[in-house]
Formats: sequence, C-alpha cells, structure tokens
Amino acid sequence: MLLCIFLTDRPLWLWLPSLVGLCHLAFQGRWRLVASFTSFYLVLAALLWAIVAQGLRMVLFSEFTVLLFWILFPAMIVSWDLMTTPPGLLAEFMSRLHAPTSWILGMLVVFRFFPTMGSELASIVQSMRNRALLSPLQIVRHPALSCEYVLVPLLLRCLQIADQLTVSAIARCAEQPGVRGSYHSRPLRLGDWVWMAVWIVTATVFLTLGGSKL
Repeated sequence: MLLCIFLTDRPLWLWLPSLVGLCHLAFQGRWRLVASFTSFYLVLAALLWAIVAQGLRMVLFSEFTVLLFWILFPAMIVSWDLMTTPPGLLAEFMSRLHAPTSWILGMLVVFRFFPTMGSELASIVQSMRNRALLSPLQIVRHPALSCEYVLVPLLLRCLQIADQLTVSAIARCAEQPGVRGSYHSRPLRLGDWVWMAVWIVTATVFLTLGGSKL
C-alpha cells in the first residue's frame, strides 16, 4: 500500500487500492467503517473532480488538502484497520516474524498509550465544561490557568498510565525471549492468504498500469 502511494506518478489512479481497501473492510464485516470511509471518499472524489474539471477554488479548504487526503486515503484505511485490531494479535504476529522485543513494545505503546490519552483528555475537557471553565471569557481572562487545568491532570495521568503499562509488561513477561502467544490467537486461514495475494496483485497492476517513479 505504501509502495502504491510513494512510487506512483499518477495520484488519480489511487482509486484502485482505495477500492480494494474498502472491499477488505467489507470482507471483515466492518460495515460502519465501510460506510464512513465510503462517504468520506465520495466527498473527496466530488471535490477533486470539481477542482480538476471545473476549476473550483476554495477559501477554507485548500486544493492541496483535498489531494493530500486523496493520496493518503489507502494508507488511512490500512492504518485504521490496524488500530482497531487487538494489540495482542499484533504482538503475536510480530513475535512470529521474530521482530525485536523493543519493536513489539513500542508498537503496543503506540496502540495503547495514545488512544488512552485521547480518552483521558476528553474526560478532562468534560470535567472543565461541567465546572464552567471552558467559557471563552474564562479562557481569555485566565489563559495560563486554563492551560494549567488541562496540563496538570494530563501529566499526572501520563505518569500513572506509564506505570500501569510497565507493570503490565513485566507481569506478562514482555522481555521473555521466544515466540509469544495471545488469548485471541488464530492461525492464517484461506481468506488471509487470498487477501495477501489480492494486495500483491493490486500493487503490481497499479504500478504497472498507473505508472511509477522507478
């Protein structure tokens, strides 16, 4: 997928890997993701057509941003699919590939720490809203205090979550050498092999017909 994005010299042809990515999500039964990504993609396609064919010029949303989202859309599908995969399955897969432990731990931190901090930040904002600390007048009159109300609890939660992740990693013998398993372990099935072949064929056809920088 990344090869299709970085090696192509015809960005408009990226509809092919995007379509395959949507079909892959549909195969997994993630219909809500398919609906949301399809709606977003149709809006991008309409805007891109209006820019290229009709000479549309926008004030608040630049043409470069539309093209950037269009180019990165296949990677967005794959990234979101990975982010919604249980971290245990990803760790098991990386362990089967004999990836270094530091890589596996770094991946688990990325997929666990940042989403957790996002939810914590949302809780802090909601707490400030309940105490009427998010009013524009309050922020203008006391900007330093407003930043402090967000940063202090957020930093404390960062320390607590980091300690919890460390204890969890030690309890699960994260540094133990050898292939790791998972409670949700599943072997490669026929559908997995088929989709691996589909992605390889898609990338090959795309770079052959759509052109590449090589």
